[in-house]
Amino acid sequence: MFYQELTLLPDVTININHLWSKVYTQIHLALASQMPDGAKGIIGVSFPQYEAGKDMTLGSKLRLFAETKDVLDNLEIREWLRAYREYVHIKDVHSVPADIDGYAVFRRHRQDNDATRKARRYAKRHGVSFEEAKRLYPEEIQFKDYPFIRMNSETNHNRFCLVIEKVHRDGKIVEGFGSFGLDSHSTVPEF
Repeated sequence: MFYQELTLLPDVTININHLWSKVYTQIHLALASQMPDGAKGIIGVSFPQYEAGKDMTLGSKLRLFAETKDVLDNLEIREWLRAYREYVHIKDVHSVPADIDGYAVFRRHRQDNDATRKARRYAKRHGVSFEEAKRLYPEEIQFKDYPFIRMNSETNHNRFCLVIEKVHRDGKIVEGFGSFGLDSHSTVPEF
């Protein structure tokens, strides 16, 4: 298995959350361009500095994983991130180390309970942010402390939060990945 590591380099003009939003949109488009119609993709992602809970963060690093070096070379992620070259350091493709810490699933966490839908509906109808609408339903909404990336939908231009959950697994499972590089079952190595 092979990987390519990206490091975000925020500065005083662009904070890390805004940078994640811009960079991950491009990564999503790059991954989607590699997926055959209706089939899962063959490139997964990990966030090596991921922290859930009170101090939730994705950190500043992202790794792209594929079974072969050619898959990552053909992705041409440097070209997709050309507009952000001063904000993203991209390493060359390397083999995954022999001694890894284990495996993890990085998957999209959906928080669709009744209160969440009420907050979304309120935000849309009243032109306020989702975070502001959440405050109106504090007892009802039970948000998990998972880090997220603010995204804009390419199809309907709505804003949404791509909430990312990490689950440790005992072994390697490869069933394919979605256009965000995430999956509910497929694992990526941790090191």
